[in-house]
Amino acid sequence: MKLLRQTQRLFFRTALPVFALAGVTLFFTLRWLFDHETDDKLLGTRAEIESYVRTHDTLPDYFQTVYDRWRAIPVMSDQVVPSVKFTDTAFYNRFENETEPFRQLRFPVKARDRAWMVYISTSKVEYDDLVLILAVMLAAVFGLLLLVMLWVNRVVSRRVWRPFFETLEKLRRFRLSDRAPLSLTPSSVDEIQELNHTLEQLARQVRRDYSTVKKFTENASHELQTPLAVIQGKVDMLMQDGSLSENQVQQIDVIGQGARRMSRLNQSMLLLSKIENHQFAEREKVDVKSLLNKKLVWLEDFIAEKELNLQIDLAEKTLDINPFLAETLVTNLLTNAIRHNLAGGLLRITLKENYLKMENSANPPGDSIAHLTGRFARGNPHSEGVGLGLSMVLEICEQYGFKPELAFDDKIWTVQVFF
Repeated sequence: MKLLRQTQRLFFRTALPVFALAGVTLFFTLRWLFDHETDDKLLGTRAEIESYVRTHDTLPDYFQTVYDRWRAIPVMSDQVVPSVKFTDTAFYNRFENETEPFRQLRFPVKARDRAWMVYISTSKVEYDDLVLILAVMLAAVFGLLLLVMLWVNRVVSRRVWRPFFETLEKLRRFRLSDRAPLSLTPSSVDEIQELNHTLEQLARQVRRDYSTVKKFTENASHELQTPLAVIQGKVDMLMQDGSLSENQVQQIDVIGQGARRMSRLNQSMLLLSKIENHQFAEREKVDVKSLLNKKLVWLEDFIAEKELNLQIDLAEKTLDINPFLAETLVTNLLTNAIRHNLAGGLLRITLKENYLKMENSANPPGDSIAHLTGRFARGNPHSEGVGLGLSMVLEICEQYGFKPELAFDDKIWTVQVFF
């Protein structure tokens, strides 16, 4: 999830309950205030009635309207006189044809030596309507305020985080092979400025380490190649010496095989190191079908030697890729499919718009498929390969966003690369 969206979501989750609680609290506070005002009005009416009773020793005659009501009920001598009490009640309004809420006060009075329980009521319709209107207005104001705060928070967050996103974009485009140093945009935010400074120092250190490792790899490969060539030359000379015994020839042949394997390993490790270091940055439009046909012609002797049943289904496909890496990818897939195939086995090559698939007959792998994807892993320990071909394929796929899939089923080994 994006940083700004995550920030807004957390802000919304925090602000919404606060606004809701504030709205509910304000609503009930207003209701309490209006009830308190109504109670004061009823108490004023009670005081007037009690004053009238003290003066005239009789209950007053009030004109009863739909908004204010009163009634008096005599209390029997054997009854306990109820205490003063405020209650909420409802009365039917015949003019509006509906039941309306009222606030009622109950209190006792004594007139002409007789106890009476007086009930006075006043309508709450106006107050309730006013509370409802205020609640709707407050909800609208709170909603608008929340939206404004979200918008302001988004605008401010974008402005504050802009240097961070610029830093992120420059890091995304940063390449170790580039000569230009990493230069990040200065920021007025101390934390982002410190982050930029740390990243620039880190980039300089990583580039120095990268340059050191690159030079070491190239020098080591070059220095190893010379003694290996000398060893191979001496082995060839000794093999031509007719005075050697058969046992000596066999031992020298083992040395030659080891030297040749070491030379291939040296070249493969150097190439894999270059691929991992992204030293093949150039891209071109590569015709994969034409490349496959060219490599099949180059390998036709090996295919004939194993008497493989070759099946080809190639569609037109062009990739935007480094030509050398494209050739390395196709070559490793084909040589693996031929080298690890069975005599007289199947070799099926399928090229479609969205994938390249190699299928070949093979014995069951000694290890799991996940183990075979590691470096120097070989399904056949007697193979002449150095175990880096599949590693190169996986590294090239990772650099270009291809998705490789490996499977073994019913004596068929399948390697499929989705573009």
